[in-house]
Amino acid sequence: MAKQGFITTYTAGGRFDAPFFPTLTEPFIKGIRIVVNKNDAFVTNTYTITKKSELISIAIACDRYDDSDNWDLIVKGKAIVESVYTKELPEGLFLMVAHPLKSGDIVELRYKNNSGRSKNVYINYQFLIGKE
Repeated sequence: MAKQGFITTYTAGGRFDAPFFPTLTEPFIKGIRIVVNKNDAFVTNTYTITKKSELISIAIACDRYDDSDNWDLIVKGKAIVESVYTKELPEGLFLMVAHPLKSGDIVELRYKNNSGRSKNVYINYQFLIGKE
């Protein structure tokens, strides 16, 4: 009777290929504060990339949390996060893929203020960049 099963392998001393493993090495965090007024149905913030980088995660917090509020993240015109609802605590999202960016690319956060209440939204984009 033939043996059944599977073999597990890993890259010993090597690395995974991009985008599942970043290629740049220096951390860079860009913090942004968005003011949301009570009558704003949604607020869009755009951040223009100034140098070659890889977006690896985002952290978001609000000074007031409302159950119906949510947000999207668009990178280079493509939604990579859609309708994530705010929670009672700040939230960090590790993107699982290093999104490669070049100077001039746009990262856009759309905050949907379904509650209709004023608040401040705090965003940290975590990037890796090349050595200067």
